[in-house]
Amino acid sequence: MDLLHYVLITYLHLLISFAEPHILRYHFTTDSTPGAGNPSYQAVGYVDDIQISRYDSETRRVQLLLPWMETDINPQHWENQTQIAQYYEGRQQEITHDIIKHFNNTKDRKNGLVLQVRFWCLMSGDEDDNYSGYEEFAANGDLFIALDTFMSTYVSLMVDAKKITDAWNSRKSSAEKQKWYMEQECKTWFKVYLDYMKETLKPVSPEVKVWGHHQSEEKTRLHCLAYGFHPRPVDVKWMRNGEDDVPSDEISPILPHPDGTYQIRVSVEVPTREGDTYSCHVDHSSLDDVLIVTLTEQDMQESKTGKQPRLYIVIIVLILLTICGFVIIVIIVKKFYSRRGQLVKTEEEKMEENNS
Repeated sequence: MDLLHYVLITYLHLLISFAEPHILRYHFTTDSTPGAGNPSYQAVGYVDDIQISRYDSETRRVQLLLPWMETDINPQHWENQTQIAQYYEGRQQEITHDIIKHFNNTKDRKNGLVLQVRFWCLMSGDEDDNYSGYEEFAANGDLFIALDTFMSTYVSLMVDAKKITDAWNSRKSSAEKQKWYMEQECKTWFKVYLDYMKETLKPVSPEVKVWGHHQSEEKTRLHCLAYGFHPRPVDVKWMRNGEDDVPSDEISPILPHPDGTYQIRVSVEVPTREGDTYSCHVDHSSLDDVLIVTLTEQDMQESKTGKQPRLYIVIIVLILLTICGFVIIVIIVKKFYSRRGQLVKTEEEKMEENNS
C-alpha cells in the first residue's frame, strides 16, 4: 500500500472515530469453513451503536429489532432492504470465491474462509448533506482490502490482496457503485431512521455507582460506573476533597446497551489516607448540574464483603434446586407405583372375572 493510500485510509478511520453524531453501518460475515453450520451468512445493521436489523442466509429476510420500525416506516422500505440484503449476500459469496482463487498463500484456505466486511455511511451533521462512506474487508481476521472513496478504487492492505484489487479495479463500476451507494442511497433512509430515533430516544440521565477496595495498606482502588444514559457524550472523573482532579489510569470505552443507552467505567488508584474524601463527578447533557456521588465507608465495606453474599445466594439456590429435584423425584415415584398398583389391580379383576 503506497503512502497516499495509507494517508487516505488513516484519514477515513479518524473521520469515523470522531464523526458526530451519526454513523449507519453494516457488518457482513460469510463463513465457508467446514462444519460451520447455518446460517453461513449474516448481516447486522446499526445506527450509531444501536442495532436496528439482522439478516441471515436461513431466513433471507430483514428482521427489524426496534418495534417502532415495523409500525412507523413504510413496509415497502423493508421489502427493498430485504432485496438489497439478498444482493449483498450474493456479492459476499462472489468475493469469497475471488479470495480463495487469487490468494497465493494457503494458510487456512483449505479449511475454508471467514470473510468479514464492514460498511459505513457517515453523516457529518444533522442539517447538511455531507455524506461519505468507507468499506473494508477482512479474511480470517486479517484486514486486507479497503475502498478508497476519494479515488473510487479498492486498495490492497497486504501483498496477497493485490491480484484481487487489480481485478476489482478493472471493473471500475464496482467501486463507483459502492461510493454512490454510500454518499447518495444511504441518505434516503438514514434521515428517516434518525428522525424516528430522535423521537424515541429522548435524553436519559445517567445512574451512577461507586465502590472501592484496598489493594494494600498504602493504595486503594476506586471505581465509578455511569450507566443508562443517552446521548453518548459524557464526562466522568474522580475528585479528591471536592477540589482536586484525580487522573484516571483506567477508562473503559463508552459501551452501548441494547436499549440505546450507554455506560462507562472510570477507575483510579489513590493513596490510602485518613481524612481524604473522594467523589465521582458526571457531566451529561441530560443533567442541569454535574452529578456528584461521594464514596462512603459503606461503599468500601460492601466491596470487601460483596463476594460473600453472592456465595450465600449460590448456596441457597443450590439447596432449593436440590429440594425441588427431590420433591419431583418423589412425585414421579409415587405416580409410578400408583399407576403400577392400578395395573395390578386391573389384572386381578380380570382374573377374577375369568374364574367366575
